[in-house]
Amino acid sequence: MKHFRVSHSRFFLPVPRRDFGEKVDRILDCKVGNPNFGTYDKYDSRRLFSIPPQMLPVVLMSTFPTSLGYGRLLIPSAVVSATWLASLLIASGSPLLAQGGPASVVVTAVVEKDISAEQSFVANVKPWRESTIGSAVDGRVLEFMVNAGEAVTQGQSLAQLRTKTIEIEIAGAEAELALREAELAELKNGSRPDEIKLAEALRDVAKANHEYARSKMARAERLYNESSGISVDEFESDRAAALVAEATMAQTESSYRLVVEGPRQEQIAQAAARVDMQTQTLEGLRDRREKYTLKSPFDGFVAKELTETGAWVRQGDPVATIIEIDPLEIEVYVPEASIRFVRPGDEVDVSVEAVPGQTFHGVVDQIVPSADPLARTFPVRVRVENEAVQGRHLLLPGMLARVKLPSSEKQTRLMVPKDAIQLGGAAPTLYRVVDGKAMVVPVVMGPSQGSWVAVTSSVPGQLRAADLVVIRGNERLRPGQDVKITKQQEATP
Repeated sequence: MKHFRVSHSRFFLPVPRRDFGEKVDRILDCKVGNPNFGTYDKYDSRRLFSIPPQMLPVVLMSTFPTSLGYGRLLIPSAVVSATWLASLLIASGSPLLAQGGPASVVVTAVVEKDISAEQSFVANVKPWRESTIGSAVDGRVLEFMVNAGEAVTQGQSLAQLRTKTIEIEIAGAEAELALREAELAELKNGSRPDEIKLAEALRDVAKANHEYARSKMARAERLYNESSGISVDEFESDRAAALVAEATMAQTESSYRLVVEGPRQEQIAQAAARVDMQTQTLEGLRDRREKYTLKSPFDGFVAKELTETGAWVRQGDPVATIIEIDPLEIEVYVPEASIRFVRPGDEVDVSVEAVPGQTFHGVVDQIVPSADPLARTFPVRVRVENEAVQGRHLLLPGMLARVKLPSSEKQTRLMVPKDAIQLGGAAPTLYRVVDGKAMVVPVVMGPSQGSWVAVTSSVPGQLRAADLVVIRGNERLRPGQDVKITKQQEATP
């Protein structure tokens, strides 16, 4: 034999002749009554036969001739079979041979943790946010800047409407505001020095005229009383002139004080109010102009294009649909019998059929407290992070998902890594290290959490928290075998 392969549980022998393979098959059928122990396959252009280790001696002793000739020397087949069997066992490291020294293993501690049973529910992948962008004003689409499927950022322009008319209105409002501001500034600045000097000069002139008119009236009154050639009309005229001069002096005196004191505070307040009113008018026009540019309200992707360049849109007409997919919302409908075990903030596992072999971690974000009256199920919304990988997001809205949610109250259970479980026998087992020896412990498996699983020892008391269990090197262990711990991994379920 030039070729053979060895696994942990079976030997693979190249069989060059069909009659030899059929003979081995009959032997296996006869000895163990199970044709699955012997199977054929392709290997190195020959027929390959798969044989369990425990059946190898029987096959060899039954298929080799009673003796083999080598020249004049006859070698009993038992010697050849034994020699060949020993070579195979040594090459395979089979546990059928006695192993020298303790086995090297990696262990971890049994952890006690409060967990609950879980149930898988069908769910739908939905955007975290979806917004249909509508036009706030009437206008013609001057430019539509995005395409469906493109990524957009918050504040990025999606479409631009024609703004010529609104620009003209804004220019007129800006000019009106400048006029109102100049009026207010004029009132606040008060009278100029030249205006004060002019008012003062007019007051002095009026005062001088008043003095002259008074003197003239006094002379006229003396002459009139003395009957010295002045008529009544002349006397009345001089007295009227004196009165007019006095009034003029009072008027110029008031004007002078007004010029010196400046405008009233009420006038300034009215001018300031007119400025504010025009400012708000201008801001309203500018805000309206902003509405002619339609922008994305958040980071996301364009899901739908609902208009095009040159189209006329009215106030409220949709223009584009934007969705946010990082994070995502997983919507799952939970039956009324299980909804009481689900709580906001619970961490759950999510799997998606479109992304096989990968589990996503989510958090229960909301539980809608209103059931479907027909299905008696409650909507539960799970938040799942969906960061881009090499520029692409793995999860997309519309995908089919499955969510594992709690289906019972939490109980304190013993947790071990799944690598510690041996499933080859009649019941699951694991190896517990006690005084440097591997002790087999039959267990009953419970709910799992990631790479850890809850277990209960079949015999009460055989497994406790903080016990060390083998997670590496347990494939070849035998009950009671000496072991050497090479590493103890941290227990973090």
